Amino acid sequence: MSLVAIGINHKTASLDIREKLSVDKAESQRILKKLHNMPLINEVFILSTCNRTELYFEMNDLHYVDNISNWLLRQKGLPAEDFSENMYSYSDSSVVRHALNVACGLDSMVIGESQILGQFKDAFNDASDAGTIGRNLNRLFQYAFSTAKEVRTDTNIGANSLSIANVAVSLTDQFYDNLSDKNALLIGAGETISIAAKNLRKKNIKNIFISNRTIENAQIIADEVSGKACSLKEMPEKLKDSDIIISAVSSNVPLIGKGAIETALKHRKHKPIYMVDLGVPRNIETEVKGLKDIFLYTLDNIQDLVKKNYKTRKEAAVDAQEIVNNRVQEYMNWRKSQSAF
Repeated sequence: MSLVAIGINHKTASLDIREKLSVDKAESQRILKKLHNMPLINEVFILSTCNRTELYFEMNDLHYVDNISNWLLRQKGLPAEDFSENMYSYSDSSVVRHALNVACGLDSMVIGESQILGQFKDAFNDASDAGTIGRNLNRLFQYAFSTAKEVRTDTNIGANSLSIANVAVSLTDQFYDNLSDKNALLIGAGETISIAAKNLRKKNIKNIFISNRTIENAQIIADEVSGKACSLKEMPEKLKDSDIIISAVSSNVPLIGKGAIETALKHRKHKPIYMVDLGVPRNIETEVKGLKDIFLYTLDNIQDLVKKNYKTRKEAAVDAQEIVNNRVQEYMNWRKSQSAF
């Protein structure tokens, strides 16, 4: 018996190709059961996310690995000759190492991201429900899950954010111990503002106001975070009550001037304001930074922190790989012990 993995990911295939090979839960169940009924395959598991589609299986003869790859492509109506160069395959200990690296976020587009572990667990539960997980794959994925937990606990792989919006929100910790009595004004309605709003809500901030030219777009984000939408015309009034201001709008002229902030500070009796300008060109007049009680970060500041955090994660990945190496050896030793019976 041999352990095998085949698939494509963000390293081997573009998004348009990955989309063609992705499978939803219902399709995954059909594919799993078809594969499990094949004489060569004893156990099988499928993982499909926006960045990868992978099959893990136990098979009797490695000579037929290409046949399984071609079969999977045909199931998706794709000609094998056009996509075979995007596919990769691993066997035995290389499969174990790959599975553990995936679960730990070491093979992700963003090093150390944690979402993949939840997706891995959901896919494992789906395969278990389909009855296609046996002793060997069950043991492998339990190793993967426990290794991911160990890596996240014992290294700094997930300690620092690699998203501009995440970093912008995480910096609030330097200014406020508790956000439950704070108000945030977010200007814009794109993905960056959406992520920032969700992160602020996780920090239990008191109020979130979303201001945008098109108030309907602002309302979409506001509804997601139990916030309130307002127009850009209302923004000057909202400045007075805002402890946090994050702006990410495409605009040729600044939306927030020095005079508006001076007025807001006077109204606030000079309670400080944490501001982040992620606009290109900038949304906040540069002179605002010189005002007392204003802490203004620009895109350059935030990107520098993202790069620093990336370096930290890269360094942590070295420590994480040592943990993975040890766990790979443990699993392979377990397999050898099973073959003795």
